Amino acid sequence: MLGAIVLAGGLSSRCGKNKALIELNGKPLVRYVVDACQTVAGRIITVIGKDNDPQSYMCILPSNVELISERERRNNPLNGIAAGIEKLDTTYTLVLACDMPFIKSKILELLLARATGFDAAVPIWPNGYLEPLHSVYSVEAIRRVLPSILKNKNSRVADLIHSFDTIRYIETEEIRKYDPHLMCFYNVNDFEDLKIAKSMLEFVTPSIRV
Repeated sequence: MLGAIVLAGGLSSRCGKNKALIELNGKPLVRYVVDACQTVAGRIITVIGKDNDPQSYMCILPSNVELISERERRNNPLNGIAAGIEKLDTTYTLVLACDMPFIKSKILELLLARATGFDAAVPIWPNGYLEPLHSVYSVEAIRRVLPSILKNKNSRVADLIHSFDTIRYIETEEIRKYDPHLMCFYNVNDFEDLKIAKSMLEFVTPSIRV
C-alpha cells in the first residue's frame, strides 16, 4: 500500500497567510493535492505547522485524511516529513508540497512504479534540479537516514535524498508523456502565481485536473 505525506504547514511570507488554505477557483490549494492522492494512496497524512489551527484544515479535508502537527517550530520540510513518517505503516510514501494544484494521479502512479526496488523515485530536470516534494520514498529508508540528518538544523530535503543507497531519477521528459507542459510542478508562492494558476486552470479539462 502507498502512503502520502502532504506538507501543509507554515506561513507563506509572500502570501501573508497560510498557503495551503488559499483558494484557487473556490478550492483550497491543499485540497487539490489531497484529491490527487485519493486514487493512489491508501493512507494520506496532512502535516500542519505547530502553530496552525487544526480546525481550519479539518473543515476542508476528507474525513479519511489524517491530520497531524509538526512537533517543532522549524521552517523546514524535513520537520513535516519526520512527523508524517512516524505514523505510516506503508512500504512507500509520496511526499508532496501543498502548493502544487496541478498534481496528477497518473504521474504519482508512474513515480510509484519507478520507485519499486529503490529508496526513492525523484523527478529530475535537464539542468539537474530535483523535485523532492513531488516524489516517492521508501518509508524504511527515510526512517534509516532521517535521524542523523535532523541533527543538523540546516539540512535540506536534498540531503535526505543524497543519503539514500539507491535512487531512481525520473527525467521530466518521461513525465511529459502524461503532462506535456509539466504543469504538475507548478507551485503557488504568491498571489501573482495564483493569478497565473487561475488562467492555467481554464485550459485543463475536468478529466485531467488531478
